[in-house]
Amino acid sequence: MAATSRKKNDFRRVLSNLLSLAAVRGLDYLVPLITLPYLVRVLGIEGFGLINYALSFALYFSAVMQYGFSITAVRKIAQNRDNPEEISSIYSETITAILLLVVASALIYFPIVLLINDFHQHFLLYAFSFCFVSAQALFPLWFFQGVEQMRQSAIISITSKFLMLAGIFIFIRDESDYYRVPMLYAVAMVGCAVFSVLWIESRYKITYKVPSLIKVKNAYREGANIFVTQLTPNLYNNSAFFLLGIFEGPIAVGFFSAAAKIIDVFNSAGIIISSAFFPYLARNRSVIPKFHKLMLIAGVLLFVLCFICSDFLVAILFSDKGIGVAYYVKLMSCGILAYFMILSFHNNGLVLAGKDKYVRLIATWTSGLFFLLGLGIVPTFGIYGAVIMLVGARVIMATWGFFFYRKYAANIL
Repeated sequence: MAATSRKKNDFRRVLSNLLSLAAVRGLDYLVPLITLPYLVRVLGIEGFGLINYALSFALYFSAVMQYGFSITAVRKIAQNRDNPEEISSIYSETITAILLLVVASALIYFPIVLLINDFHQHFLLYAFSFCFVSAQALFPLWFFQGVEQMRQSAIISITSKFLMLAGIFIFIRDESDYYRVPMLYAVAMVGCAVFSVLWIESRYKITYKVPSLIKVKNAYREGANIFVTQLTPNLYNNSAFFLLGIFEGPIAVGFFSAAAKIIDVFNSAGIIISSAFFPYLARNRSVIPKFHKLMLIAGVLLFVLCFICSDFLVAILFSDKGIGVAYYVKLMSCGILAYFMILSFHNNGLVLAGKDKYVRLIATWTSGLFFLLGLGIVPTFGIYGAVIMLVGARVIMATWGFFFYRKYAANIL
């Protein structure tokens, strides 16, 4: 009887977290999709590309600041859910570790922006982009995922997203307002992060206490493999945008970004499912094979749906300004299934089996290979080279993830 009741509670918790994450993550991708046609019309494809070029540079530092705590902190909190003192300790260690990385990143980021003339000319754009990714790193979504109470963070996040959405339509009026886009992103995310911290301290009675350096070092050490795993994809992911901007200019980045944002909406379904189930799977490993089947089926269906509906979606979003975008969406849709496989066999397979090192090796070698490949194919083939760089890396990572999971983790789980 008790076991049945526990299973029902687990199911309700997973369902609640799934719906809450769907709201949070869904808006993360839907808001840019809603604003995309307006921004392209007001700022032009070049202005839109300039914004995404700046964000692609800032996102290199975002990966450093987040340091994989979205996985390691969630795992630790989920495993200590009934121990308030330990959760408080994990919370303090994680916040401190992120703050130190934000400061270190700022000391590197801003001198680069000031020294490179093309960046310095758009200083406000790059400054607000950095503020946005810093606030994003400090937003304690990992805490809510770990305690499996996503509803509170969903309410906070949704409120900030709608305020930001209203701000874009009110304050972005002509091409000279391009720098206000990351400014609005930053203001919304800072508000989100501050309110979340206050809510956690009030609702969960957690008080931030400065941890010892040893504990912070341990947090870095425990997250090292995941950090490398999440950092190295920037070598092919953000670099696809960054290299395209260097060799082809902001217009090419604008077209590529527009297609990528549509793909991101489909990929977000995988992130939502993966994130919602991760704490549950950490405690119920016998369910993992069924979860993998769910992810593979969802990946195939969304790949087919995206490929078939790409012309229709682009026509609705961009009208005549998006001519050519649908073709790139079709090419990039091939990576949707691969992305679902990465989430399935990496985060919810090898990581849960304690085989983080294989995830790190796959990410490092694949990202390094496609970064070097991108240095040759992006200048030569332009957007096609960027597509090969992005999709090819994900396909290789998915293939190796499946192979290593079957060989080293399937029997353990």
